Amino acid sequence: MTDRTRRYWAIRTDRYNKPLLLSELRDGRLRQGWGYDPSQDLELIQGEIHKGEKWWERLSETQKEVLPHLRMLSSSEDSVQPGDLILVPNLPEDGYFLLAEVTGTYYYDPLTLSAEENINDLPKDYGHVLPVRLLTEHGINRYADHVHASIRSTLRTPMRMWCLDGYGDIIEELLSEYQAGADFSAAESGEARLASAWDTALSHVYDALQKRLAPELDARFQAAEWEEPIKMVLGNLYPGADIRWVGGPQENGADVIVQIPNHFKGLPWLIVVQVKNYVGELGPAVLAQLRAAYQRYSQDGKLLSLVVMTTADRASPEFVSGAESMSKELNVPVEAVLRNEMMKLISRGLVTRLVGESAGADAP
Repeated sequence: MTDRTRRYWAIRTDRYNKPLLLSELRDGRLRQGWGYDPSQDLELIQGEIHKGEKWWERLSETQKEVLPHLRMLSSSEDSVQPGDLILVPNLPEDGYFLLAEVTGTYYYDPLTLSAEENINDLPKDYGHVLPVRLLTEHGINRYADHVHASIRSTLRTPMRMWCLDGYGDIIEELLSEYQAGADFSAAESGEARLASAWDTALSHVYDALQKRLAPELDARFQAAEWEEPIKMVLGNLYPGADIRWVGGPQENGADVIVQIPNHFKGLPWLIVVQVKNYVGELGPAVLAQLRAAYQRYSQDGKLLSLVVMTTADRASPEFVSGAESMSKELNVPVEAVLRNEMMKLISRGLVTRLVGESAGADAP
């Protein structure tokens, strides 16, 4: 059973600097990037937050970059504490992950990088540090026989850091089996090995495509012109779903409805999407439209999520707090898919379509 005194987390590191970060991890330091400037010390940022009022406005853009790391700081709310377990994806190599136990509290100490290590044109980086003890020296293949499918599923989460408390029992069992000598070094079958190779190759395709795709999309689509790419991408990502563009003067707060068949009878499942072509910050005004969409479409099916997809690169504190309140009130997740994640979704949708077309062309 899960040790209820500890919590479980996943923290991604820079996949392009594996040797450096793996060496640091083996020496007891789990390092996270976006830590290249002294002002990014999470202790300083937490101090500004505690002052209250317009703390967001007092932070520089450089400081705002690291807000997703704030839970590394044990004095912050809902945060990592000594004794917690950390899952580190894609170390010691792609397709594997490591488990480590937190042994101390966060501190800020950027590394001076060599010419080979300086892949982001930053003389220093990876300043966010958690003291840890590595528990799985050789790593765990995500496709190994003993790895639960739910772990493979959560590893697809496109975030720097997320909570794994719901997987605590599975992680503890996995760790016990590793420590008892179970072999986690290889994928369980030829099919799984092929899937592992495919995942690794696709990850590089997504990265390259996203970098090229973003400026191309910006040049070709404005405002309502996002209709076709969004419809196509969601159709590829949700095969079998009915994707409807309902935007326009009578939109009732939604631009896209993803209707997923409910094969257990009853009403279909719905995802409501509002598309916003914004620059800079996503404000709270869009929440009124999502509320209107809830009132209109909740009678048509079971709402799984209310989503705003936007070209804005950040969400305002007012949107974040308002979304949390509305989610609790309506009992439906209210989510923002910001620019980078939107481009990733479009990239994945395009690759999914191309792979499907290629398979169809090769069929007899």
